[in-house]
Amino acid sequence: MLSSRFKQDDIVEIGIDEAGRGSFWGPITAGAVILPDESEWTEKQRLLLVQMRDSKKISPKKRERLAKEIKELIPQHSVGMVHADEINANGIGWANVEAFRRAVQGLPLPDTSHCRIIIDGILGIQGWTGEQELIIEGDSKYVAIAAASILAKVEHDQWIQSYCDNHPDCNERYDLCNSKGYGTAKHREGIRLYGGHELHRIIYIQNWLPGGIQRSKKKPSAIEKTDTCLITFDT
Repeated sequence: MLSSRFKQDDIVEIGIDEAGRGSFWGPITAGAVILPDESEWTEKQRLLLVQMRDSKKISPKKRERLAKEIKELIPQHSVGMVHADEINANGIGWANVEAFRRAVQGLPLPDTSHCRIIIDGILGIQGWTGEQELIIEGDSKYVAIAAASILAKVEHDQWIQSYCDNHPDCNERYDLCNSKGYGTAKHREGIRLYGGHELHRIIYIQNWLPGGIQRSKKKPSAIEKTDTCLITFDT
């Protein structure tokens, strides 16, 4: 089993990971998970948490099952999302960290100074007042990060599936249900044939554009919108 904590102390520990950073199309999501102390795990929680792995190493069907069980059995969990228009306006680095912020925002944290965030990768949350640890391949080392990665990946893929269900023409052009927004051969071919869509990340697709982004004049539907981040950790 992966490690249940980064440090054995009484500080609240939050595992964080993202999904969709490298995607050509759609949002980036982040999961945040606070585990109960291992000594307090129920049998159901233990049976669930021993299955935690990097979400990329788990089949889609099993990921969905695990995400459902995480939501049912681990009370303190949250997912944050940043959409393509925000990514295009502010850059993927900002969007990645903002997704982290929004995920943490969804957790009941009255005093962040007594919290430790453990994040997969090299990007931290600027201004965070508690302890912060950036861990390469953290989703292969710590249960909370792995659980966060599963929540983030399933939320990302389900958002895209929902969009495809409501916009089958867009799915047909860019093979989104199969690619999940990533730059597969079929997705790139769709960009060459049809140009870019308003939910594409402009900087990612420039090499495949025949004639620039084709922006829709309609207002985005509710599924394309996101709430602004209501809290910051800036000092």
